[in-house]
Amino acid sequence: MHKVLRYHSGKSSSKVKEIPVKKLALLTSCLLLLMVIATLGVQPGQAQTTTPTPAATTQGTTVEAFAVLCTDAVVVRFSGTMLSGWDIYYQAFNGPNGTGTALTNVRQALVAGDFLFNERLAYNSGSTLATGATGSIKAFVAREGNSSSVDFEFTVNDFNDGCSSDTTTQPTGSADTGTTTGSTDTTAAAASTSRPGFTTSLLAPNGGLLNPNLQPEAAVVIGARPSDTFRSETPGLLFAECDEYPLALPGLIYDNDTVVVYWSWYTKTLEDMQQHIDNAIYVASINTARFNDVQRTEPVRRNGNYWVFYSFTAGQLRPGHYEVAYDLTWANPVNDGYDDYGPGTARPRESGNCNFDVTRNPQNQSVDYIDMFFPTNWPVHNITPND
Repeated sequence: MHKVLRYHSGKSSSKVKEIPVKKLALLTSCLLLLMVIATLGVQPGQAQTTTPTPAATTQGTTVEAFAVLCTDAVVVRFSGTMLSGWDIYYQAFNGPNGTGTALTNVRQALVAGDFLFNERLAYNSGSTLATGATGSIKAFVAREGNSSSVDFEFTVNDFNDGCSSDTTTQPTGSADTGTTTGSTDTTAAAASTSRPGFTTSLLAPNGGLLNPNLQPEAAVVIGARPSDTFRSETPGLLFAECDEYPLALPGLIYDNDTVVVYWSWYTKTLEDMQQHIDNAIYVASINTARFNDVQRTEPVRRNGNYWVFYSFTAGQLRPGHYEVAYDLTWANPVNDGYDDYGPGTARPRESGNCNFDVTRNPQNQSVDYIDMFFPTNWPVHNITPND
């Protein structure tokens, strides 16, 4: 079974953009799939499923992925729209969801603007996928010259139910070419990246990662979902836009934990960072009460970029529900070395939320609450929908 997955994204981290909505007519989708089947030589009896997949959606990039894994080669088709300076990287594995042994090295698909990329890639010498086995490609969108600078990632599974002889040749209609980037394991690359995605941890202001003990979960879990009772190794440390990223899950927070809310910004150079610092206007709050003493770190170089971290210590909170609201604008246009932000640009504002609950500590210890913020029973934006 060969799956077509659609992903939408752009630049991530704490820079979250408005989510674009792209409607594809049913007739157009059917024609595209028929073209792919004809191009790649998939046998008529092979199943084809179109699966819209939730993703970290931001403005600028859309990717539709199609993969056929054969005994000795994989055929891929990527199409969509790509921001300048970004490419798709992929690697084939002999297990589902990017697990098992790598069948290929990491391959870079050079794409830009509206693109169509078709490629047949032979497996590494001695590597095969058994008939009847489920293999996969693990792909990610990253900087053209820096594959570790990942925006988002995804996987496409395929059951090797036989491939026609046409798939042993390079498919026609290829708009771009691919280049081998080495045998880097994509899971390891994603774990060390500076950009969050489906399975990427966020950088934290302490030099480590947010929620280092939180692992990605499958869409379907047998029994209780581990994240339902997740307790972070960094309890109380919250990313201001945690609602956008699965691995920023707040987890169980007790009323004797010290709640610290943080966000970040990165740039290519120190000059770009100073431009941001001089013009950034942050407004952040918990349950509509604004932060009044935000701390900022000095720029630090991590994963090839310069980062600053902003944090606010909310202290020990009473049990209940809380919502962080985060908003960033600029007094003047700025550039982070990759994109423009601020007035008159395509990215005039960044905003997000983080909903979390505080529960009574299991030891029933006495707590001296700060009482700067008061809990609610539901998200604040549901109480004041017009704000």
